[in-house]
Amino acid sequence: MLAVVSMLMVAWVVADDKITSLPGIDNVPFSQYAGYINVNETTGRNLFYWFTESRNDPATDPVVLWLNGGPGCSSLGGLFEELGPFIPNPDGKTLSLNNYSWNMVANVIFLESPSGVGFSYSTDKDDYNVGDVRTANDSYLFLLKFFEEYPQFAKNPFFVTGESYGGHYVPNLSKRIIDGNNANPSLQINFQGFAAGNAWTDAPLDNYGAAYYWWTHALISDNTFFTLNDTCDFFDIGPLSGYNPAVCQQYQGIASAEMGNIDIYDIYVDVCLAERHPGMHLMKKLAQGDSKHSSMAKIIANKSPLTYAPCVDDYLTSYLNIDEVKQAIHADTSISWTGCASQVNYSYTDLLASMLPVYQDIIADGSVRILVYSGDVDAIVPVTGTRIWLSKLNLKQKAAWKPWIGSSGQVGGYTTQYDGLTFTTVRNAGHLVPGTQPQRALDMFTAFISDQM
Repeated sequence: MLAVVSMLMVAWVVADDKITSLPGIDNVPFSQYAGYINVNETTGRNLFYWFTESRNDPATDPVVLWLNGGPGCSSLGGLFEELGPFIPNPDGKTLSLNNYSWNMVANVIFLESPSGVGFSYSTDKDDYNVGDVRTANDSYLFLLKFFEEYPQFAKNPFFVTGESYGGHYVPNLSKRIIDGNNANPSLQINFQGFAAGNAWTDAPLDNYGAAYYWWTHALISDNTFFTLNDTCDFFDIGPLSGYNPAVCQQYQGIASAEMGNIDIYDIYVDVCLAERHPGMHLMKKLAQGDSKHSSMAKIIANKSPLTYAPCVDDYLTSYLNIDEVKQAIHADTSISWTGCASQVNYSYTDLLASMLPVYQDIIADGSVRILVYSGDVDAIVPVTGTRIWLSKLNLKQKAAWKPWIGSSGQVGGYTTQYDGLTFTTVRNAGHLVPGTQPQRALDMFTAFISDQM
């Protein structure tokens, strides 16, 4: 009798979360669901998700979780501006289909995490003071409940993916899943691997890599780079600001002036001239509220990340704040959706924590595949820093550096394999790889989930 009641409840929840009609687009060629899953009944902590079934074979295709970074930025940005099935149109009211969406080959969950981000919320505002451990635990509990509500997908291969501060979210959640699987044989997630893009991983190495990238890509002068290198503490955030000498602070301003009004998330594209928008990166919050750590943060947070169009953030914000849209996706209509949440107070200690020990633990466990990828024209968490921290893992190289060819027949990027990890670049892709090079990103993702890398 209990089993029957449980299955009836599952059917009710899924039916209740199904999106039957989405304003601004007709004839969506796949099933999709959106709504809330509670991860803490005591504090009323509710995480909002949007689940798009595969356009190929949802019954057998992998299930993939996508996490945008910030910390404090919405994964609906990934859904609408990067790898998801929809593209917001300039009218802010209608959508087009993205034919390079990752749901061409996988079932994809877009999760707004932690609470306070996007449509996710808590009835206890203290929940908005958060760090890496609780974020990973909440996401893990979300997944357990998700597969309870959608048991037909529990057997499918499962992957975790994300970018930017996802460099913390993705490996931390991956380790939490592995630990959960090891601790409880009767409560398993069919976890196969994770992919982290332009991943904020080790503060001093990523920060030095950013300054080095600016110099080697002719964005700043020789004198500015050498002065930054000589006077700045790269362990601090922003990527250089904070407790640094006056000379370092001065040359951060000089670096900004030398770079000019470019998109630091994709250095070879134009910016939105209608309005400056906050970037989808951890520097945004620091620029808004923490004067001790804000000088370089302000430089970076005022650069707009480009995806399909320079002003796409405007289109998406307008669309998701239409009441009919909120109702259709079962979101709380009282919430004003923003791409990045200023109310989330994320642990500064966690921002600076190195993820290298987490990688070492996961690699030692040996149960999952790992892909680290970098868009090679990102100047905020660039490939230069990633290559430095990868070298610190001291992994044995299994396959030499080589170009990989995309479905267009062109070089899609470069790749090399190590024991326990694959590293790949995506050519001419910015910080938001699937948004700036959607076809190449889909090629890379398809190869990864099919174990062809």
